Amino acid sequence: MDDSSDKKNMHWSEIIAKDVISSKEAPYVVMSGITTSGPLHPGTLCEFMFADAIYKSLKKLAGEAKFVFVADILDAFDNIPAPFKQYEKELTPHLGKPLAHTPDPMGCHDSFAGHFLSEATDAMARFDVHPEIMRADQAYAEGKYDKYALEFSERKEEIKKIVQESSLRETMPDDWHPIMPICEQCGKVATTRILFYSNGEYEYSCDRDVKYAKGCGYKGKAKISDHKYKLLFRIDWPARQDMMHVSTEGGSVDHHTRGGTLSTVAAVHREFFKHDPPIFYKFGFLKYKGKKYSKSKGIGHSVHELMQLLPIPVFEYALLRPDIQEDKELVLDEKTLLPLISDFEHAASLDPGAELARADRKKSISYSLTEKKEWKAPLVDVLANYAIHKDWGKVGELLEDPEGVKYLSKYVDQWLQRGWIPDKYVFELGKGEAPSHPEAIKKFADSLREGMSDEEIHTLVFETAKSSDIPPKELFQDLYKVLIGKTMGPRFGKFAIIVGIPRLKELLSS
Repeated sequence: MDDSSDKKNMHWSEIIAKDVISSKEAPYVVMSGITTSGPLHPGTLCEFMFADAIYKSLKKLAGEAKFVFVADILDAFDNIPAPFKQYEKELTPHLGKPLAHTPDPMGCHDSFAGHFLSEATDAMARFDVHPEIMRADQAYAEGKYDKYALEFSERKEEIKKIVQESSLRETMPDDWHPIMPICEQCGKVATTRILFYSNGEYEYSCDRDVKYAKGCGYKGKAKISDHKYKLLFRIDWPARQDMMHVSTEGGSVDHHTRGGTLSTVAAVHREFFKHDPPIFYKFGFLKYKGKKYSKSKGIGHSVHELMQLLPIPVFEYALLRPDIQEDKELVLDEKTLLPLISDFEHAASLDPGAELARADRKKSISYSLTEKKEWKAPLVDVLANYAIHKDWGKVGELLEDPEGVKYLSKYVDQWLQRGWIPDKYVFELGKGEAPSHPEAIKKFADSLREGMSDEEIHTLVFETAKSSDIPPKELFQDLYKVLIGKTMGPRFGKFAIIVGIPRLKELLSS
């Protein structure tokens, strides 16, 4: 079977794209979204990065596609995030209101939701992701949900039964209704309930207690055409999918549980709208040392930290390389950093047009979905050169990659400060120790000559050790001890070339 049709050899984004093309009609629409109720969380990056990867694969395979990102900002403001506790006095009166109607206490955006939506769109731009943004508050205000609100309300018992059965609930509240009115008096949406509905008009009461907010007691009347309402989340989701003719949308593992949100979404499409739902894809959790990323519990890196400490394309690669359904470990430390970047550099070196092993082909596709590598010299060569010369300008010149080295330098400086660079790349040349086998060191130094390649130098170590009747490992350790005062360092052949044969002979002789 040809690689392009063999799913075992395909990247997960290609598999989903092919499923969409084979079962949905063009134009193909990919949707994802978040509720911007607080600072951007690393796990939410998956919402737009995975969708964007599928969008790019659809464009590649079908020639056209659309990516719509929903800002669910008409949801109720139900919690003051930790970084905004200083504004608790100003924000507390707004609990229960739609996020889009809650003021930004910092005064820099149109609303509390707008503040964090801007944070999300800024991050998207950094990752070169450019979807069409659909703000829920605008969609409701423009009447785009009205026909769904009318249908659900006119056929309330039917949609109520679908929600109950799909969510595995034994009972439903007597006053259950698909519409959540926005109170005309206090502006809250979380504390209202419908008292009476008929032909697009309804009466409501703002008298519910939802722990974080209490209703003001107001009773009012409104029309669906006033656009002062929101649909319950489990039916809002399929409504917007139908509205935008969505072909595929993803959700984390918890949405895919039996009786979970997507059970209801699928049931509404099939039983109420009478058509197949979009293709749902499932993605695993982002984890830090085996635990799910959690800002509230202080588990994992922050988005700001990740974007400051890891080149964006490497960050993208780390999330897009594993299978989408796998949980993804994203830990930056002295053990994980260099292997991750080395794997990224390997993926960048692969020719996507060549015959590749299955694992390499998936790495190559993952790399093609990133912003690409912005440096030419291997990172290990950059580290070794900097350890020797301590001058970024000189390192860029020696490696004939001044822009790439400049790009990496801001990251390497931070990695060094945090102790993430392996010990063998952190040293002072010339601050060595006496060797255990001085005669072998002298013999090796005397055998060095200008023009030798790194492999020839490496081989010379083995030959010298053999002729001196000592294990090669001991001679390598002695060479590093004399040169940098440690028993290990960068691969010796390349290290010798970077130091330079004349300087190397001088150091070994002294």
